[in-house]
Amino acid sequence: MHIQTETHHEMSCQIVRQPENFYTGTLMYKVFEVGQISGASADAVRLQFKSICELVDGGGMVRHGTIMLGYHNRALKGDVLRVDGEIIGEWECDELEWCHFTALEASEVTLSAPSPWMLQDAIADWESETTRS
Repeated sequence: MHIQTETHHEMSCQIVRQPENFYTGTLMYKVFEVGQISGASADAVRLQFKSICELVDGGGMVRHGTIMLGYHNRALKGDVLRVDGEIIGEWECDELEWCHFTALEASEVTLSAPSPWMLQDAIADWESETTRS
């Protein structure tokens, strides 16, 4: 059962009550689904959404269930988080403008791509592979 839709600039979160009083939120950027969050109450989901919006306002980018901090504020480096707030690594651009992701426990670069956008896609693919293993 749809509870409500929270909005913040071009981001929104459609909150739905699931069976057994569990709540989920579908994160949207404009018309694109960018992630899912969940909580024990609608208020818990609202608070998660608010936290994500604060990260986006600070320069983060949400796509494919991940948040890359430092994306839109010209830092071109920062932490990479899941939308639930768990840090999974960090990223940065080099002097040739290639972007590199290093997973949290790794000592060497895990993934590289020619742009932040493509790196975030690669991180999402890597996350899918990692969680399936």
